[in-house]
Amino acid sequence: MTLSISQMTEALHAPTMEAVIALTERTQTLECHPTGMIYTFYRSIDHSLLIGYTDNLEGMTNDLLGRDFYLIASRRGTRREDKLTRITLTENNVPCTYGDQYFDASHNTIGLLNQLNWPVGNLTKLLWLDHSESDNDDPTIPIESSPSDSSFIEEF
Repeated sequence: MTLSISQMTEALHAPTMEAVIALTERTQTLECHPTGMIYTFYRSIDHSLLIGYTDNLEGMTNDLLGRDFYLIASRRGTRREDKLTRITLTENNVPCTYGDQYFDASHNTIGLLNQLNWPVGNLTKLLWLDHSESDNDDPTIPIESSPSDSSFIEEF
């Protein structure tokens, strides 16, 4: 079976137009919301992630510091990107913890967020250090530094 150039062109027309429309929507959304950011916060007490979208990241960061959440990473993004990411996490059986934006900071969750191009910074390294601290129940083995210290987290 051979396809002619016109058949191939026709077959590619719909997916190409869908991609152009999606790109145009994203560009227009970013232009309309120049301060729109998607973010990842982490709390070491219960190994929780908070992901989402905001137009006021600085104000949100200040509010969440009182609840021991630290900003891990952020970038410009859209509400749609936030919504699709949360839907994808749910479809991949990643359970919400406290609400629809809160997730357990497991390697599976972080790996999936990374694949979805969600801003996770050096969260894998932080999680490994944080878990190794909590696994150290032997009082004879000193812990040299505390990864939950805010100065450590701010490096990320």
